[in-house]
Amino acid sequence: MHDLISSSQNDKIKYLNKLYRSRTRRQEGVFVLEGKRLIEAASAGGADFERVFLSPAFFKAEKNKNLIAELKNKLSLDLVSEELLKETAATVNPQGIIAIVKEPQYSSRDFFQKADKILLLDRIQDPGNMGTMIRTAAAAGFEAIISLKGSVDIYNQKVIRASMGGIFAIPIWQKLAKNDFTEALKADGAAYELLAADIKAEKYHFEHQYQKKVILMIGNEANGLADDLLNRADVKVKIPLKGEMESLNAAIAAAVISFEILAQELK
Repeated sequence: MHDLISSSQNDKIKYLNKLYRSRTRRQEGVFVLEGKRLIEAASAGGADFERVFLSPAFFKAEKNKNLIAELKNKLSLDLVSEELLKETAATVNPQGIIAIVKEPQYSSRDFFQKADKILLLDRIQDPGNMGTMIRTAAAAGFEAIISLKGSVDIYNQKVIRASMGGIFAIPIWQKLAKNDFTEALKADGAAYELLAADIKAEKYHFEHQYQKKVILMIGNEANGLADDLLNRADVKVKIPLKGEMESLNAAIAAAVISFEILAQELK
């Protein structure tokens, strides 16, 4: 354990502050976690920690002993004053703990040869939607997520909080170019049924018998899936709507179709 850090001019704190910018996170290949629950989920999920900052009160609390023991086995910890920790954090109450975690790296082989059910996200902009879809995919038994270029960074603080630890429950390959996805699919994933959520589809989501190996494609909140992805789809499905609503929130649509796929598996 190092000496107490209480100055915002400390090099470690300066580095931490820079990581709240997505460009710096991408350059460094790391992201920031705030709060005990998320850091417990990261530790349980085998995350690779680079650095952990604790307030003295968090370090001394009996209820935190198990987590601190786990983290001390992985790296040395930094004590930071409560005031500085709150000043640095994006959330109002970081609960006395902030961690820097290394971003996992994936290849097409990790996905197309290991996962039967994949959620593909095309230009999802809203952090709440992104986090909800990550959480939903994990709960519905999907084994991987691909987030194409143009989507919000999955390590945005709002996405992480909305995922409720889901980013550690399912592998996520992000910032993948659309062309790279289609090329990787040709090379490694020819057996997948490509399924498009499309409001103009003729078939309802519960009318289709889903294949074991499926990639569910969900598009941008305002514009839906890109035309070239729609054109590649083997099947297009829509969700029935009554009343005057013309569409559903993207995360809700993803949940409805995902759980129909799961329901058919469980029959």
